[in-house]
Amino acid sequence: MAGKFTADLSRLCEKAKDNLEYIAKQAVQDVLEGAQTTQRGITQGATGFETGKIPVGLTSDLVNSLTVDGKKGADAYVLALADLKLGDVMEFAWTMPYAARIEFGFVGTDSKGREYEQAGRFFVGENAAKFQQFVEARAKEVSK
Repeated sequence: MAGKFTADLSRLCEKAKDNLEYIAKQAVQDVLEGAQTTQRGITQGATGFETGKIPVGLTSDLVNSLTVDGKKGADAYVLALADLKLGDVMEFAWTMPYAARIEFGFVGTDSKGREYEQAGRFFVGENAAKFQQFVEARAKEVSK
């Protein structure tokens, strides 16, 4: 009897661990997919914008500059998430020099003397703020 209980408990713990790993990976993926959701940039004729989305210009440099744990490209997070284990730390960044200006906005004169009054797009911040919401949605998904 004790052996069966121990085996059942072990299987239950393994299933819970698998669910936690799934929930964590999917919630992180939800954040990054949101941050990588594109919208037309100013150089493509956009006259307005929606925060929480990354603007794409003629070259798509910003969206393609995503770097996740040494992997680079618009979908670099997909490969990085495949190797993610509970307790791991994942670092990601958009490496274009103007990425912070797009995220937070910029008002003032740049180093070349150009004047800007650019509102932030918050493509990272708005999606990162939804992490708990994504975790809860993925937890409901596995509890069915």
